[in-house]
Amino acid sequence: MRAYTHTARGPPSLTLNPTTLPNPTLSSPTQLLVRTTHCALNPGASIVMQLLPFIFRARPAVPEMDFAGTVECTGSSVTDMPPGTPVFGSIPVGQHVRSTSGALAGSIVVERDAVVRVPGTVALSEAAGVGIAGSTALACVTAAKVKRGDAVLVNGAAGGIGHLVLQMCLEKVGASGRVVGVCSGRNTSWVRELERGSSTDNAVGSLRVIDREAEPLVPRLVRDYGAERFDVVIDAAGIQEVYQSCPGFLKEGKPYVTVGPRLGRYTYAGMLGMLGTTAKNVLWPRILGGTPRPYVQVAAAASLETLEELAGMMERGALRVHVGTLVDWEDVMKVSDFAWWVCTLLNLDRHTRSFLADMLVVRLSLLLANRILLRMRNERVGSEYSSHRLVRIIS
Repeated sequence: MRAYTHTARGPPSLTLNPTTLPNPTLSSPTQLLVRTTHCALNPGASIVMQLLPFIFRARPAVPEMDFAGTVECTGSSVTDMPPGTPVFGSIPVGQHVRSTSGALAGSIVVERDAVVRVPGTVALSEAAGVGIAGSTALACVTAAKVKRGDAVLVNGAAGGIGHLVLQMCLEKVGASGRVVGVCSGRNTSWVRELERGSSTDNAVGSLRVIDREAEPLVPRLVRDYGAERFDVVIDAAGIQEVYQSCPGFLKEGKPYVTVGPRLGRYTYAGMLGMLGTTAKNVLWPRILGGTPRPYVQVAAAASLETLEELAGMMERGALRVHVGTLVDWEDVMKVSDFAWWVCTLLNLDRHTRSFLADMLVVRLSLLLANRILLRMRNERVGSEYSSHRLVRIIS
């Protein structure tokens, strides 16, 4: 089977290579073999690729964990997933690290509890990126304890996690609640459409979308929502300045839930800086200048329970996955200079086989990002990990 592999840690442009590997085989009656059709790349998997030394993992390594595809064969104990069943799921981190098992390949062997059936109304390209991003979104909403009637601010509302959080909050707050999403101007139109996609048998909250580029974000939030502050803020982009200023628009004692500070560089120094910022936000006392709002950081891995919950939400129309730019298989290395990228592999015919950068993070290289940030301070304050830009890959 074809795959992308690496034998050293580092950025994709320096370490990732297209190759051919033996087809994986079942080793347990509880396993199944999936022919991969789509693969979504996530920041967490990129951290593993770029920072985890190979003394702790198998060589060669296939990157990434989230995927969608069709079942080719199953072990004797798997009776509910016959060949041809469309499935999506996530390779467990332990399996990913200890073996040559990654989603950026033609076939994958996983345990039955690592996949669920794709709902009939959902495209494989949409389901592929739901695993880690969707599980993290669920963890954010759960930690925030969003309830009916709440007012919720979602920063990074056009991101891979953020646009899922926004839809979950719309359903949770009900008709008496409201959700405000922050994203870039180019994304406001499709983010507004998510309100319609969240309509189910129950009424959803009202949605307002803020263009973070129209004016400085933090002063606008304080001005517009200082009188009627939010019950919770969910920051799916990890912008430190928003947290430091949140008392101006977040009620006393209410939580600031986040995926954690944005990792500026995929280096050990960058990781230590991120951990230091997290520790400061959690531990620094008010009397010494700490932000007087609870800082709640979440992280999540996909599980059978979360995958089934996400599949149910998609099936009843409460959750839509936004898909953007396409890249062809041969062009993967052209996008490998991005700090984060999202791809979807289609092992079909020449016209449909592709990588779909559909879920999470499509961002410029660190050099370009630094240049942009120097010139656009407000872009840094409100930026999201764009989920709608895709790159087409045709082999």
